[in-house]
Amino acid sequence: MRISFIGLSSFLIENNQGYRILIDPFNNAPEWSLGVSFPDEFEDKPFGANLVLMSEPDADHAYAPGGWLQEAPPTKPDSNPFPNLNLRGTVIYEFNGDLNIAWHYSVDGIRLAHFADNAYLLTQEQLQEMGKPDIIFISPPKEPWNENSIVAIRKNIQALSPKIVIWSHHIVPKGMPESDNPEDLRNFFRIFFKDNAATNKAYKGEDSFIELCYILENAIALNKEYSGIVLNDTFLTVESELLTQSSNNPKAILFRSMLAKPKN
Repeated sequence: MRISFIGLSSFLIENNQGYRILIDPFNNAPEWSLGVSFPDEFEDKPFGANLVLMSEPDADHAYAPGGWLQEAPPTKPDSNPFPNLNLRGTVIYEFNGDLNIAWHYSVDGIRLAHFADNAYLLTQEQLQEMGKPDIIFISPPKEPWNENSIVAIRKNIQALSPKIVIWSHHIVPKGMPESDNPEDLRNFFRIFFKDNAATNKAYKGEDSFIELCYILENAIALNKEYSGIVLNDTFLTVESELLTQSSNNPKAILFRSMLAKPKN
């Protein structure tokens, strides 16, 4: 299995036959832009996906132009491109109470779960529905480091007992400082959003969308806490040694590169 990071909460999952599941593609329209463009191509061919999953109708999680299915690896009516997919959705909540769907499913015998904008401690009912995923995609909080919200992230990871944790809902534009210093990152993103996201109807000045920087800051800190890997590639090949990781000590992954490009 290969997992490619597109940007924000969007990932492309390719199974060992080359079929693709796209998670949470984001809207490219200028009035919704968060500074990055969804890729038109993948591996030098028009972008395509066999299945598209969206956790909520917000623009940063929902986008599906015509043509993606036609450009996906072809299937036939009697084929089974995703054996034992067992696709299920669990209702979760973001910080303001809006509903999200945490999609969980199996690819190449590996169970994955994507938690979109979830901001709360998962309930026993939610945990029971999800079971024990091998890989989770989870967003750190959208605010400067806050121990209360970080505790919820830690407890959710502990309760889910995954083998791999992939941090999501951030962007990592080229030219971003190599420094992990929060002030360096915030100064960069204030300029980045002014140059690339000022067309967004929600843009109100230099601190607009800075929560995306906070998410990245928290992801950097949590990745260190979990002795994680920082990836400068846009993809992760899930190999057997990663899956032998103890569920009591999951391997964390932070993408520091993405397929999405700046709007300008």
